[in-house]
Amino acid sequence: MARPPRPPRLLRSLHSLRSLRARSAAAAGLAAAAAFTTGAFWLSHSLYDSQLNDAKVAAQARLDVAVADMRTGHVPASGLLLGDRVYALVLDSGRLLEVSPDLEPFRAQVAAQLTPLPEGGQVSRTLTLDAPVPVPATGTGTANRLAHRTLPLYGQSAGGIDGRALLSGFGEPDRGERTVTAYLLVPPWDAERVQESVQRLLLVAGPFAVLLVAAIAWAVTARAMRRVEAIRAQMASITAQHLDRRVPVPPTADEIAHLATTTNQTLQKLDHAVTAQRRFVADASHELRSPLAGLRTSLEVALTHPDRTDWPTVVRAARADTVRLQHLADDLLLLARPPVAAPAHHTRVELTDLARDVAAELPHGTSRITVHADRPLEVPGNAAQLHRLLRNLLENALRHAADHVTVTLTEDPGPDGHWAVLEVLDDGPGIPAPDRERVFAPFTRLDEARTRDTGGAGLGLAIARDLATRHHGTLALADSPAGARFLLRLPLPPHPARTP
Repeated sequence: MARPPRPPRLLRSLHSLRSLRARSAAAAGLAAAAAFTTGAFWLSHSLYDSQLNDAKVAAQARLDVAVADMRTGHVPASGLLLGDRVYALVLDSGRLLEVSPDLEPFRAQVAAQLTPLPEGGQVSRTLTLDAPVPVPATGTGTANRLAHRTLPLYGQSAGGIDGRALLSGFGEPDRGERTVTAYLLVPPWDAERVQESVQRLLLVAGPFAVLLVAAIAWAVTARAMRRVEAIRAQMASITAQHLDRRVPVPPTADEIAHLATTTNQTLQKLDHAVTAQRRFVADASHELRSPLAGLRTSLEVALTHPDRTDWPTVVRAARADTVRLQHLADDLLLLARPPVAAPAHHTRVELTDLARDVAAELPHGTSRITVHADRPLEVPGNAAQLHRLLRNLLENALRHAADHVTVTLTEDPGPDGHWAVLEVLDDGPGIPAPDRERVFAPFTRLDEARTRDTGGAGLGLAIARDLATRHHGTLALADSPAGARFLLRLPLPPHPARTP
C-alpha cells in the first residue's frame, strides 16, 4: 500500500515551532534574556558607581595634599600642585585665579558658579557645564566631553599664603596674606571606560548565554517528551481487544512516571469494566435464550398438532414465560444504569413501615417474617427503589430460610455520620465466607442444582446492592452463628438534635 505523502518541509517546520519543545525553549530563552538583561544593567551600573566612588575618594585625597602644600608655602600657579586634574583656583576676592586647560572653554561658567570659601572651609557640590566657548586648543582635548554634564566637585581653602608670591603674573595687587580655594572636578572617564568595556563584553556574551539556555531547555524537554511520546504511541495502539496492554513507566519518580502509573491504573479499571460488561452481556444472553427457546418450542409443538393442543394451557404458559422475560429485561435495564446515578423522586421513606409492608406482600411473609424496631427511621430516597431493595432481600431470605426470618432496624451514630441499619437474618444454611462477595454479582447461583424457575435469574442481590449504592449506602454479608445475615446501611438525614 502506498504511503501517504509527507507534508511539505515548511509545514513540518511550522509544526515543529508549535511543539512543546519549541515553546519551552522559547520561554526559557526569553526568561534567560530578561534575567541576563536585568543582571547586565545592574552589573554595569554597579561597576560605574564603584569606579566613580573610587575616583571621588582619590580626588579628595589629591585635594588634601594640594591644600597642605599651599599652606606650607608652595605656590599653586600653573597647576603644578594638581597635575593633570580638572581644577579651578578661586581667590578670596572672588576672582577665578586659574583653571585647568580642560576647563578653559568653560571659564565664564566656572567663574559664575564657584565662590571663595572661608579659611579652612570645605565643600562638596556639583558643577554644571553647558556648551564650551571655542578657544585655542591648549587642553587635553576633553572639553567636548565635559560639555552638557553635571559633575561632582570638591572644594577646600588654604589661608595665610604670601600674596606677592601667589599673585605674581596674575595682575592682582598684593594685599599681604591671602586665602585661595582649590576646586577639583571628578570626571567619570575611568567609570565610563569600565562600563563600556563591560557592556561590550555582555553584548557579545549575552546572546550566546541565551542560546545556550534555550538549547538546554530544548534538549531537556525533548528527552522528557520522548517518554510522553512512548506513552502516547502505546495508548494509540490499545484497542478494545487489547486492554491488557500497559504503557511504559519511566524509571524516574517524576510527573511523567506518575502520569504513566495513573494511565496504567485507568487502563486496568477499564479492562475490568469491559470484562465485567462482556460477562454480563454473555450471562444476560444465556438467561434470555433459555426461556425464549422454551417458549418457541412449546409454540411450535402446539402449531404442529393444533387439533390435539390445549390452547388455553399453551397461552397461559406462554404468558407466564413472557412475564418472566419482561421482569428479567426490567432487571437488566436497572443494572445497566450508571451506579452513581442519584435516586429519582427523592423523598423521605420510613423504613420500619416499609419493611412491614413488604413482609405482608410476600407469600407466608406475615407468619415467617418478624420485624423489630425501637423507633421509626426515616431515610432520604426513592420509595419504589427502596421497596424493590427490601423485597429482594426478604425474598432471598425466605427462599433459603428453614422456618423464620428476622428483620431488625437500629440506628448507628458512627463517627462518619448517623446511619439506619437494617439487618435481615434467616435460619437457613448460611453462605460460606469465600462466597459472601460473589453472591452480589449478577447471575450468581450458589446452588447450581436448583432450577431457574425456583431460584430466579440470580439478579436479586445484585440489584439490591446497586440500589443501596444509589442511595449512598452499603449492603454486605456479616458473620452470624447460623443462617445468612445481611446488613443494609443507609444514611439518615440531618436532625437538629444531632447537630453540634
